[in-house]
Amino acid sequence: MKPVRRVVTAVAAASVLTACGSTSSSPSSAGEPGAGVSPTHATASTPVSAPSSDAPVGSASHPVALVAQRETLDWRSVPGSIKDVVTVGDGWTLTVAAGGRTARLAGPHPRTVSAGPHSSITDAFLDDSHALLISEDRLASAPDRATIVDLKTGRATTLDSTSSPPTVVGGTWALGPSSLVHATSGPHRTYCLATVALSTGRGSTGWCAGPRHGFSRSAVTTDGTSMMTFDAHRPSCRTLVEVDGKRLQPFPGVTHCRGWDSALLDGTTVWSVVPNERRIEAAHFYAHTDSGWYDLGPGTSGSLVTCAGDAYFSRDPGSHMDPATLLRWSPATATLSTVFESKGHGNAFLSPARCGGTHLTVTSYSQAGDQQVTTDLRWLAASTSGSP
Repeated sequence: MKPVRRVVTAVAAASVLTACGSTSSSPSSAGEPGAGVSPTHATASTPVSAPSSDAPVGSASHPVALVAQRETLDWRSVPGSIKDVVTVGDGWTLTVAAGGRTARLAGPHPRTVSAGPHSSITDAFLDDSHALLISEDRLASAPDRATIVDLKTGRATTLDSTSSPPTVVGGTWALGPSSLVHATSGPHRTYCLATVALSTGRGSTGWCAGPRHGFSRSAVTTDGTSMMTFDAHRPSCRTLVEVDGKRLQPFPGVTHCRGWDSALLDGTTVWSVVPNERRIEAAHFYAHTDSGWYDLGPGTSGSLVTCAGDAYFSRDPGSHMDPATLLRWSPATATLSTVFESKGHGNAFLSPARCGGTHLTVTSYSQAGDQQVTTDLRWLAASTSGSP
């Protein structure tokens, strides 16, 4: 195999904005991480593996730096081509074929979804109750088309330009336990966030961006919806926010204008910042809980995902002797763990992990061999809660 090299596309957030009388799509995330630390958090306290008392530890300006402990999970190889993007769930497997022309949902109600003419399936989500597939026009001349599959009944519904609210060209998509969100066109063609209830299929338009502002990187959990907003400055000023209908609440403690990833998880806020605008792919991760403020270390921008009660993000090798790794942040125990390592060292990286409700799947690329593996997280959740 030829040496693996990640191709990084540093897309400025300001290139995706809502100008007066127009709508546009959201920016894409980028690739490899570095070890930058945001200026606000540059004076973090001595690294520890976990809080030592019930009193809150650290602060927004001085978070406690956690050392990742090694934790072994039962990773198993995913059958099929490494070029396909696979998400494994409990009794279900969602596979997007290389090139994005089709996607296959294997399980009690199997289904194949085609992207359609001049389109590709660019996003695929799977949880315990639904699958969501996003088909995007390659020429950006037609609004996105989404297929939602109810796993219990096998019934499929479609969201497109005729839906209420309608889809738009590109933009953010996220699937949560009871709802999904997507970009839409609001009053006077403003760029807005739509929320669709999965139980009824009914949608509503919430917050709308102002002129020459935009949003992207939404995430939906049982605790709520979060996303990144940005403006037209160069570099763009990026703010991480919690969404409540038409209101936004900025995450506390995030370095001003530097946010990237975000998630709400069991009373925890988890986020990343990009310290160096010339290395948009290199992020630094943090968490805030009732027990304190935590520095989770460097990682890859765009890699944060929540799954089965925990947060995961990837980290590229720090040297030619290190593997690419997947890390887990547990809000229940305020601990950081390394749960996966690539075969190869140095020239290696991971795709963002994919949550299937109870399972986590990751693809690893290195000179020592590419891998696509999955693990069942139910035993982990049981052991954390003290269940047998």
